[in-house]
Amino acid sequence: MIAEPNARGPLAGITSIRVKLGLLVVASTVAVLVVAAIGRRAGVPTLVSGPVTIAAALGATRWLARGMVTPLLDMTRAASRMAGGQWSERIVVTSADEVGTLARSFNAMAEDLATQDEQRRALIATVSHELRTPLAAQRAVLENLADGVVAPDERTLGTALAQAERLSDLVNDLLDLSRIDGGAGRLALARVDVAQLLTACVAEAELRPRDVRHVVTVTPESLSVTADRARLTQVIVNLLDNADRHSPAGGVVRVDARVDGSHWVLDVRDDGPGIPPEQRHRIFQRFGSTDPTSGGSGLGLAIARWVVEMHGGRIDALDAEAGAHLALRLPRTPVFPSSQPSPSPAASADTPAPRAAAAPAVVAQAATGRHTPSSSPTQESTMSSVVAPAVPSVPPAAPRPDFWGRFWPERHCGPQVAILAAAAGVGIIGAVLLPLMNGVGLAVSLVMALGGSLAFVVGRAWRSPWALAVWALCLVAVSVFTLRAEPGLAVLGLVLATPLFMSAFTKARTIVGLLISGLAWVLAAIRGLPLLGRTLGRLSARRNLWAVLRAGALTVLGVIVFGALFASADAIVGSWAKALVPDWQWSELTLRAFLWTFITGLTLTACYVALNPPAADPDPDLALTPRPAKHRFEWLVPAGAVLVLFVVFLAAQASALFGGKEHVLRTTGLTYAEYARQGFGQLVVVTLLTTVVLALIRWFASEQTAADRSIKRGVVLTMTALSLLVVGSALHRLWLYQDAYGFTTARITAALAEGWLALVVILVGAAAAGWSWAWAARVALFSASALAVALPLVNLDARVVELNAARYEATGKVDVDYLSQLAPDGSAAIVAHFPREMAACALTDTSTSTDDSWTSWNLGRERMARAQAQVGTPTGVCPTAYR
Repeated sequence: MIAEPNARGPLAGITSIRVKLGLLVVASTVAVLVVAAIGRRAGVPTLVSGPVTIAAALGATRWLARGMVTPLLDMTRAASRMAGGQWSERIVVTSADEVGTLARSFNAMAEDLATQDEQRRALIATVSHELRTPLAAQRAVLENLADGVVAPDERTLGTALAQAERLSDLVNDLLDLSRIDGGAGRLALARVDVAQLLTACVAEAELRPRDVRHVVTVTPESLSVTADRARLTQVIVNLLDNADRHSPAGGVVRVDARVDGSHWVLDVRDDGPGIPPEQRHRIFQRFGSTDPTSGGSGLGLAIARWVVEMHGGRIDALDAEAGAHLALRLPRTPVFPSSQPSPSPAASADTPAPRAAAAPAVVAQAATGRHTPSSSPTQESTMSSVVAPAVPSVPPAAPRPDFWGRFWPERHCGPQVAILAAAAGVGIIGAVLLPLMNGVGLAVSLVMALGGSLAFVVGRAWRSPWALAVWALCLVAVSVFTLRAEPGLAVLGLVLATPLFMSAFTKARTIVGLLISGLAWVLAAIRGLPLLGRTLGRLSARRNLWAVLRAGALTVLGVIVFGALFASADAIVGSWAKALVPDWQWSELTLRAFLWTFITGLTLTACYVALNPPAADPDPDLALTPRPAKHRFEWLVPAGAVLVLFVVFLAAQASALFGGKEHVLRTTGLTYAEYARQGFGQLVVVTLLTTVVLALIRWFASEQTAADRSIKRGVVLTMTALSLLVVGSALHRLWLYQDAYGFTTARITAALAEGWLALVVILVGAAAAGWSWAWAARVALFSASALAVALPLVNLDARVVELNAARYEATGKVDVDYLSQLAPDGSAAIVAHFPREMAACALTDTSTSTDDSWTSWNLGRERMARAQAQVGTPTGVCPTAYR
């Protein structure tokens, strides 16, 4: 069997797949609306409620859809196995809809194929046995004749003739059997005198050397019918042959024909042992002989039934006082014309006929001996003495992988109960600690470090130096939420570190691979659903689990009910209960439930990627390869034009640098500060485009000759050097602008971003000159994440305060309102570098948390509280403009 009985889904009783799909849509919509409404009423942040709402919709859909497509997947796998000869495959029907009907039809087809395979194997065994006996006898006779052991007298030749006749009868039966399978039988109808027909058949039967007497009776004697004389003769001769073989010596075979309305009846009785009632339904089946030692092939009565049904009649084995009684009931005139194809007994329920087109394949399978022999006596007696030649088998084609299996195969698809429990534990810690915070603090770092470290442990990432470096970077990044009060840069660092975090498991080395690695964390919420379902199924199948859950639920209910009653009845018990039971409101419970689901889901998806990482990097066979231009000027002329523009721009920058403020004012009409600010954004774009140009040079520049390689490296190095000069010009402009208007974290961050772009230009230039693109991409992304993490660690706000303090000492100008935005992380620097009154003004409008819970502890807010206590409150009116 393919599926388990518990695969039956909640919608299994619905008989329409369309209704099921409609219910799925309705259920998922209702789940989204209900969960979203609950989250909104409880004040759950959208960042948390959104993913939980989507997860609720997916969970409801998957639960309702359980068992809907299972039969289709099972049929795909079963068909692949059946192609290899495993005819025992069956599908457990789990629904009453169209898919369930298809599964039942599949099972019926499999049963039919198994029966046909058994019949074909029986045919091979029986034919082998039947041919071997007369051939062995003929060979012995001929060898004796050839060796002169016996004389070619009448007895010896008669023995050989009898064996030849037996072979001829078997061949004729097999030919008739092939006609049955092919549906090629037709009737040549004509008027037949029944008495003459029976007399001729009896005369043919008496040619065989058997001590049996035949008695023929026809009523009326002039009875004539419309039938196919040759086919009818075949039936009667078969019946007489069976009766003669089973009759004792001196026995009598009675053949009676009579009229019965529009039909006529032919009875054949013998004095043999008869046919047991429980065997009567088998004698008209192929190889259905009740006596394997009788010498018959087991095909004669099956052929007789086929001929009789072709005439529109029937043949039965009836009760008899002694011996066997076979009766034919045929219409005196068949109702169908002779030009139409005759019916085949393949349509009968108890005698299925195999399809002719499938015969060669099934015979080959039977010859391999891969199937279990039938339990029938005839088959067992023949198969035990027949050794079939070995035929090489062709393994079935592997089933085509599904959409996910093409690029994201599951290496570990077994239930992962331990991982689920650990992720749920991380979710419980987060649901308990995070609502206790007042702002970001230690609890955020703890929960994020636990979840990420669990994924690293699951993926065994400590075996890779690159993964260890990423792990260390991520731990530093989450610690920023404890060290700094403003989480903006920390969140940016985590976003940039996400592709690196996932690359520790996917081992991605290319830009595309790193991006896919980051996206895998989101897609794992869908890809990991089957594994989550198998894990939950394993949990639900454990012994006594539901009993334990029921007992726990009843225990909690009893404690709540009786505890509330006792607490309200006695003040002392009430005080104890108030001290022990947390005072959680409904909204707080809802928030904790959402947080548990959100954190557990994030941890599980990360663990799934660690356990079953996708193939993130593109297939090397499909990767894009450089396509050198046919002529050198095709890439050299455009690159040279860009280099000329670089030189012109740098010449203008040199004139402004050496010409001074008067030259800029005279040439452009702008002040030096306005000129410095004017083109910073454009220069950033120039830096980005330079990396694209360098990559295109790597792509199109030819390296066939030494001259090609020298020119390519020369252009790359020149463009890299000029672009670095452009970066220097942009940074110089930004520094002049900040010197004129003050320093801010945004301007410092922009300068650092431009510096990072300079590193990217160097990396791309090195790659264009021949270094590894993969390592260039990894270094660029790692440096970006490290920069975003390092900025909070070095306390950028404090550095900006120091720069503004130096400018204040030099010019006496400072923006007090902006200083207040740099607190609390810059509070210590404000107190250290500015007068007390000005520091008090800068720190007045910044509120700090009074929550003393350890979960909310944050170094930045702690320093802010100390600074406010040190400077106190301002005594006068605080300035809001430059001073």
